Amino acid sequence: MRGVNVIIGEIYLISLVVVVISFTLVFYQTTLYNVEGNMEQEEKARYCNQMSNFMISDVVSRNVTIVNTGGTELNIDNFLIYVSSNNIHYIYAGDNILDIGESVTFELAVKPPDNSEIKIIGDCESGDLFVIGSVHFCGDANCDPKECSEGCILDCNMTYCCGNGYCDSAIGETNVTCLADCP
Repeated sequence: MRGVNVIIGEIYLISLVVVVISFTLVFYQTTLYNVEGNMEQEEKARYCNQMSNFMISDVVSRNVTIVNTGGTELNIDNFLIYVSSNNIHYIYAGDNILDIGESVTFELAVKPPDNSEIKIIGDCESGDLFVIGSVHFCGDANCDPKECSEGCILDCNMTYCCGNGYCDSAIGETNVTCLADCP
């Protein structure tokens, strides 16, 4: 009889070891997955804290051109384009990374009507808004991208214009005041 008790004890011990190992593996997999997810979130936060930004520099017919104006490269695949609150499909030529100072032209699936709003949302919730057919003029307290190069110091300053990819000497950008645009 004693042999049967030893065998049952060994089976019980092996079962207990299997259960403990299973729980340990599940715990480590869950912990590793959470650590990996947290690292991904921390990396995105570090990336987004670099002040990524862009601005719409031109809209002609179905073509919308943007310029990467700030802190980090942008992944164009993550961009959303809205015309009057409707998500619009677009295509573009080139790779999916927009480096600082680079521009890209999106070809929209439809031509936006006059007085419609184009809103583009990119990486890190950066974005810009443009009203088709809107009239901007120097002194309206609205810095239109073209006003940087036209020298509208009433609406534009180097804080807004520096980093737009153009050396806007009309508002005082030089290789001393804005090295990003005037190398």
